[in-house]
Amino acid sequence: QLCLELKDRTRRRKRSKCLKMLFVGLTEPLRIMLLGKCGVGKSSSGNTILNKMVFCSEMKLASITVHCEKESAVVGDVPVDVIDTPGLFEKGSNKEDIIREILQRLKLQEPGPHVFAYVIPLGRLTQEDQDTHTLIEAKFGPRVWDYTIVLFTHGDRLEDKTINNIITESDENLRNFIRKCSGGFHVFNNKTPEDQKQVTTFMEKIETLVALNGGSYYKTELYPEKERKIRKRQESILAERDEEISKKEGNLREHYKDEELKKMKTKLWRKEEERARKDAERELYSKSYLMKSILLLAVLCLLFTEQTCFEIQSGLSGQRGQVNRRLQFW
Repeated sequence: QLCLELKDRTRRRKRSKCLKMLFVGLTEPLRIMLLGKCGVGKSSSGNTILNKMVFCSEMKLASITVHCEKESAVVGDVPVDVIDTPGLFEKGSNKEDIIREILQRLKLQEPGPHVFAYVIPLGRLTQEDQDTHTLIEAKFGPRVWDYTIVLFTHGDRLEDKTINNIITESDENLRNFIRKCSGGFHVFNNKTPEDQKQVTTFMEKIETLVALNGGSYYKTELYPEKERKIRKRQESILAERDEEISKKEGNLREHYKDEELKKMKTKLWRKEEERARKDAERELYSKSYLMKSILLLAVLCLLFTEQTCFEIQSGLSGQRGQVNRRLQFW
């Protein structure tokens, strides 16, 4: 039987002073992306990590988060970006569209996250949970689990038990899933976000995971050449539209203030990024289609030329045969 607590402590011991220096004077934020089904507490967990109410986390049947949202804060002495994502397997939503939204966010916001926090409430893994894991691995690649920590919510349900007791008594599917995730597990009680000790412990586990990965971040299966071209063109389009976007930001300043202004700016840039990407894709595909058409035309011309030459040669051969027969006759 797997002793998860011992495994977790072993991981902690592997964190050397050298690796911990990754977080001393960190110049870029530590990026954490929250993944999970609809209604499991991703937004509440994001608020707990950042110690402020920035993500909408009302208790509803439908997912509040419809697009990926990023918020930032300094946690301890580490700058942290938390990216909240739409709920997977939300009723009435296409799971492929949601995955595409998350992947597009990863592509637009390279470098990728240092850590995925897979959020799940305390309890047994359902078939839908297992389908979610399969979908994530199929779309993100098997290496996604190297960057993943399982984050349990509803820690208030533990009562007199510990999270280790709950996991030891849980079904094998859950234990196997935790084995797969290199970051181990943690539990949040989002009803007591003021308890920052749970966040401190969570950040220690995050630091350990990032250290074990050598400080690297998740990359979407090594961007293919086509994707690099799209993103390069997208950046060029955004640069070309800088003046236009600045004017739109100016209009927002006239109507919004403080946090509301910040949210509207985020929405504006999100919209502009998506528009620029669509234009970049359209340009690339148009050029690709044109090149394919030219190539097809060239092949057809070549085939036509070869066929014509063959017919001419066949005709000449036939004429030579007739001449030879006539000479033989004479």
